[in-house]
Amino acid sequence: MRAYVLSPAAERDLDDIWDYTVGRWGEAQAERYILSIESSVAGLVEGTQPSLSAADVREGYRKARVGMHVVFFRESPSLIDVVRILHQQMDIPGSLGDDD
Repeated sequence: MRAYVLSPAAERDLDDIWDYTVGRWGEAQAERYILSIESSVAGLVEGTQPSLSAADVREGYRKARVGMHVVFFRESPSLIDVVRILHQQMDIPGSLGDDD
């Protein structure tokens, strides 16, 4: 069975999503939203979460929408490597820097 790993940037993205959501809608909503993102990543591992090629942004990347965010990842037979979790209105090409 495949596993997944979050890049340091993706971990920071989750922290930022948590902080923003708590400040805007409260802790209960933040908990639900983070759980929905985690569930979607688990679905990527299991093959049940739909995803699309993100080659238009970065060669070899895939993407999956979750609420107002997009999970960018690379996949191999044994691993889902979550690179970033970005709000859909962000400058996505600019946010996926060369060090991702």
